[in-house]
Amino acid sequence: MLGTAGHVDHGKTALVKLLTGCNTDTLAEEQQRGLTIDLGFAPCRMADQRVVGVVDVPGHVDFIRNMVAGAHGIDVVILVVAADDGVMPQTREHLAILRLMGRRHGLVALTKVDLVEPARREAVLADVRGLLAGTFLEAAPICPLSTVTGEGFEAFFEALNQAVGACEDRPCGGLFRSWVADVFTIRGFGTVVTGIPSSGAVEVGDPLRLVPTSESARVRRLEVYGEDAAVGRAGECVALNLPELDHASVRRGMVLYEPEGVAPVSMVEGELELLDSVEGTLKDYVEVHVHLGTASGLARVAMLEHASMAAGQRQMIQLRLAEPLGIVPGDRFVIRSSLAGAGQGGLATIGGGRVLGASNARLRRQRPWTLAALAARRTALDDPLAWCETMLRESHGPVGVRALARSCFVHEPELAPVLAKLRDQGRLVETSDHRWLHRDSVERMAARAIEALRAFHAAQPGRLGVEREELRSSLAADAELFEWAVSVLIETGRVETQGTVLCASGWRPRVSGAVDRLAEQVEATLQQAGWAPPTLDELALALREPVARIEGVVGLLGERGVLVRLDARLVMHRDAIEAARQVALRLFGRARSFTTMAFRDALGVSRKYAVPVLDYFDRTRFTVRAGHDRTPGVEARSRLGGNHLAGGGAP
Repeated sequence: MLGTAGHVDHGKTALVKLLTGCNTDTLAEEQQRGLTIDLGFAPCRMADQRVVGVVDVPGHVDFIRNMVAGAHGIDVVILVVAADDGVMPQTREHLAILRLMGRRHGLVALTKVDLVEPARREAVLADVRGLLAGTFLEAAPICPLSTVTGEGFEAFFEALNQAVGACEDRPCGGLFRSWVADVFTIRGFGTVVTGIPSSGAVEVGDPLRLVPTSESARVRRLEVYGEDAAVGRAGECVALNLPELDHASVRRGMVLYEPEGVAPVSMVEGELELLDSVEGTLKDYVEVHVHLGTASGLARVAMLEHASMAAGQRQMIQLRLAEPLGIVPGDRFVIRSSLAGAGQGGLATIGGGRVLGASNARLRRQRPWTLAALAARRTALDDPLAWCETMLRESHGPVGVRALARSCFVHEPELAPVLAKLRDQGRLVETSDHRWLHRDSVERMAARAIEALRAFHAAQPGRLGVEREELRSSLAADAELFEWAVSVLIETGRVETQGTVLCASGWRPRVSGAVDRLAEQVEATLQQAGWAPPTLDELALALREPVARIEGVVGLLGERGVLVRLDARLVMHRDAIEAARQVALRLFGRARSFTTMAFRDALGVSRKYAVPVLDYFDRTRFTVRAGHDRTPGVEARSRLGGNHLAGGGAP
């Protein structure tokens, strides 16, 4: 897309007519006043026969919001300066707006040269070069021409072709999204919405949603540059026939998006830059006029770093909008204000920037984590790989592909090669349920886990460690993220497994000699008891110790892996448990399953002991309960190997 810019009555519309043959001033008021009021669009055929779009914008200060609405979608700027007037206020303001909106390609048309003497022409050329110094147009060609006599047009057209040739193609990936530029209705067709899509592509039959109203419609037909087309792409001038929409409910500043693509937001974060020309100070929470895409409205500037800003300064801010908009990270914004020194005694452009986030939640000033996250987003914004990685790095747990694709504003198939590359680089891990984690998230959870372990050791110096599930629960951690973190801690030697518990490497519980002696007595008693151990109450009575002390020692021996707790009052020595497993394996060697009674008889004990053992086997997936029978679980099957016949019977 080409786009004009410049002061009122400098010949922008006349130049577009010379380029395209179209008069873009189509409103009756525009033709009556000889003044461009709203946006005008026309197709332009280049020297290589490709067709590009031209947006003609108004130059009058009263219609700046229309100018910004048109400028958001252009790729190549034609800055128009009249030789008789020279550089004027809107010449400067339009150039500032284009720079704030990230434009990088263009040229200058020095019009009306037929009205001035050569000396005046040279003086204006010098002024223009001074204006362009330090901007994206500093090295751009300045082409003198007359739209009346045709002087210089060929040289201008050649320079324009070179500028178009140097401009990168717009990427057409991602979710389709288009700011509404205009809306009207055609008899027999219904509502037609025009705009320049910011991303993606749209085809006839595609469903679209209007943000912020959430109305839905399907594309009945579409045109690109005024011609029927099968597909409309990012960067093209597209007209969409959406008969299901009531044209009265659609207005400039709304967004057409793929269903579930974006939600309307009232609070967005970004980095604001104030222009060097601004005089005075911008205070925190000041109300400004904000322009985003084709939308304009009021917003408060909540500063996230300092309480004020002066000319040339930058800082992270949050825009709190008066009305919700369909904004996504990467959108450019411009703010205008009556700030002292802004000029013309009224509103003027004072700064702008780029949206980095759409939290829709009030953020507070000078929060280091907020500023760090926004800075990381700023760095990653134009790199799909880096943006995907940033989204995962910000997450507190595993993220599914669908949710991740939405936060990256792409389709799921587009995300697959990005995830594969990041995984191959060792920056991501894929969970067992096909979700994704960033290595930094794993390391953050690992740091929290080791900190919690050390706190546990400090509070419980007599305990060997903490059970995995107990630790995970205390951290309120996602199970997959926690397991990855623990595996990293064990691999790097920061954590050890002792029996059934986790502990910091090198940790040894501090227990008295009396506790150690009692532990030896408890272990010996239970080892001798085999499959018929005493209850804890009976054990306390036999050893003449308080039940609470016996509970503590049993917990200590359980952490060491010496004892296995079967239920609230019954524990068994690990040797007895392993012997019971061997009994179960022998029973499976004879048949596909066995009953509780068969297991009880094989152990030679009562149900009081046999049932808790079987329940423990079920919990640990050694067996699987099916009514009154037990079949082999995961561990039993791995131990049985080929010795367990599917049909039963001994080999």
